[in-house]
Amino acid sequence: MITIGLTGGIASGKSVVARLMVRCGAHLIDADTLAKEAVRPGSVVWRKIVRAFGRTIVNHNREIDRPRLGNLIFSNPKKRRQLNEIVHPWVYAEYQRQARIRAKEHPDGVLVFDLPLLFETNAQRLFDHVIVAYVDKQTQIRRIMRRNQLRRFEALERINAQLPLLQKRRNAEYVIDTRKPVAVLQKQVRQIYTSLT
Repeated sequence: MITIGLTGGIASGKSVVARLMVRCGAHLIDADTLAKEAVRPGSVVWRKIVRAFGRTIVNHNREIDRPRLGNLIFSNPKKRRQLNEIVHPWVYAEYQRQARIRAKEHPDGVLVFDLPLLFETNAQRLFDHVIVAYVDKQTQIRRIMRRNQLRRFEALERINAQLPLLQKRRNAEYVIDTRKPVAVLQKQVRQIYTSLT
């Protein structure tokens, strides 16, 4: 099975590229989905997070209040590191478990792991190929503000919590500029997919 690490910054268009890869025939594992699963109420990861950050981050449904936790960690690198040290090991273990299953079921297939913090966690070594979904910073800011209903400084906090997209771009094997129309992106993704299979 061919493995692809798909990364980029927040609001850089990773999900669009991931969907287009799936249309080409790839299998997808999404790190954000795994992270949400990891923090389901009562789980081991959930308990560690509540112990580390306090009950004020839990809403009335016993779920982690993601906006409240986000406000805590995006303004505090130490707390962000602490959260990542709790969540990332579980996400990577679950990715590897799911990847083994997919490899058995589809040995000649392509598996894409949509992973925002690929370079930050030095995970590029896990993949045969790395693709970066790229967008300029101003577009990224606008997308975050619109999508997450954040003010500009909050959007910048989230962007600055990750490696700069230009640095990720330099380290990638393939770069997809997501400012282009979807039809153009589809063609580019199809070309990359075909070249890898």
